[in-house]
Amino acid sequence: MPRTLAPSAQLIAEGRSAAPASLGTTAFLAEHRAASEVDYKRRMMADGAVMYHAHVGLSTWEATEGLLHHVHGELAARGHRLDRFGVALDRAMGVPSAQRSATMKETGPRLDGSDWSRVGSTVPIQPHLGDFMIGFPAGLENTLAALRAGVTTIGNLGQYLAFDLVGGSDEIEVTETTVRALAALAALRDQGALAHSNLDDGPGMQMTHYGAYAGWASLELYVVETLIGARLTHCYGNLINSPVHRAVVHFALDDLRERRSVGSMMYGNTVGHIPFDRARNTAVLAQQVMVDIALQLRRPTGHAVNPVPLSEAERIPNAEEIVEAHLLAREIEVEVRNSADLYDWDRLESLGRATAEYGREFRDRALARLDRDGVDVTDAASMLLAMRRIGAAEMERLVDLRPAGDVARLEPWKARRAREIAADLRAEMPRLDGVRVVLAVLEVHDLMRDALAAALPGVGAEVVLLGAGTSPEGVIQAAVDEDADAVVVAVYNGNALDLGRLISTASRRAGFAGRLVFGGLLNQDLGDGLPVDARLPLTELGIVCLDRAADLGPLLADLAPV
Repeated sequence: MPRTLAPSAQLIAEGRSAAPASLGTTAFLAEHRAASEVDYKRRMMADGAVMYHAHVGLSTWEATEGLLHHVHGELAARGHRLDRFGVALDRAMGVPSAQRSATMKETGPRLDGSDWSRVGSTVPIQPHLGDFMIGFPAGLENTLAALRAGVTTIGNLGQYLAFDLVGGSDEIEVTETTVRALAALAALRDQGALAHSNLDDGPGMQMTHYGAYAGWASLELYVVETLIGARLTHCYGNLINSPVHRAVVHFALDDLRERRSVGSMMYGNTVGHIPFDRARNTAVLAQQVMVDIALQLRRPTGHAVNPVPLSEAERIPNAEEIVEAHLLAREIEVEVRNSADLYDWDRLESLGRATAEYGREFRDRALARLDRDGVDVTDAASMLLAMRRIGAAEMERLVDLRPAGDVARLEPWKARRAREIAADLRAEMPRLDGVRVVLAVLEVHDLMRDALAAALPGVGAEVVLLGAGTSPEGVIQAAVDEDADAVVVAVYNGNALDLGRLISTASRRAGFAGRLVFGGLLNQDLGDGLPVDARLPLTELGIVCLDRAADLGPLLADLAPV
């Protein structure tokens, strides 16, 4: 008989009792005589100062420390302050520490033992931990270690709702652990503990318009703040490339909080960058930073600005590239402070209000529908599990709330881009009648999978679509069960070679004779620096490596039955 969730009252009590009596401190908090990052942010907001964030994460914590020393030193020498840094941790951090050594290596460091104290003491920059913390089996363990180390903004609820470990995890266990971790943050809310959720990494970006995006944000606020009692901040921006959309989301999320926001960071636009196109990427960076600074000057929310390095679309940026992006941002700030009146603030704030109003109604309708369907909407664990299982697209369908014209036209980047790519692919691809294809992406970067899922049936192919929680063995088993001609896997997290070995081994063991295809960022984190290109060893494993989705059609065409 399947195990049921423990009552949330019990989980919340367990999480609160596990929390330390007080937050730890960091070199940054000590230098600025702040009790927490929230305390510091409120001070900076009152002073009209713009805060800055850098995202880092080399293969090891030692290498990441070296990068932080370099970035801090270079910026300080020019009179600039870096307020906070986030660490792109290895996905293995989601696994309990005792099991990590047996877990596949991906991009980013793993923290263990003395690493935790060094996170906050290495440089006087406030650390932020979001990736693979809350939302995984090790969520409570990680949260408690971070709080003791003085990390006061911890996430990422969005990953609980959209990510999983390779091969999946026990969703009851993960849900209970997530509630306990959020309750630990609730216990220290008055001291400045802040729960973080990246809407673009989570279900928000799966919506068809930004009204529903705000609706999902409102549901998260209800669960975390009303039911658990923690303070929640939403991060956004990594998948928002339109300046208007960045502004609307900024204002809408602030309006959802009655204009009492204390944020984490506005993540930089990562989807506008093109590999190895420096001029293009400089323009994208300049536009994003200009808009985000102007928004913070217009309506401060405590979100730090995150300038995306020019190499972001190619690989993990190095220290010099991070410094370069931050120096450019500081020069842009000077110009923005002289040109804030160029924006049509009345129109943008009006759109933000309309988006927030839609979001509140979306939340209320969602709660009413879940209640009718038997979900205890007063129980945090039940709500989180229902949201995770239903997902964004189905929740939007169930709510069935048509937005007004202005809000309806606010189409997120992913929805628009997937539709455009699918249309282009259908126009370019040959007929693939009778070809059966398994499509998989074993983490959250699912744009190309979704575009292919829409395009391939249009040229006659039959598609088997797998979720992010599928194991490599499960991918091959699905291919065998469905008598598939090919398996297509999108890879982005620096584990291409390890994943290729697992897929190749599973294929041999299962006797799958079809074609194996990998696309995406085909590199491998070897644990000793930046990820390296994995195409050659993948090819030697019998895996076809594609740089362009358009090349998939000809590759599959010769598999069509005669």
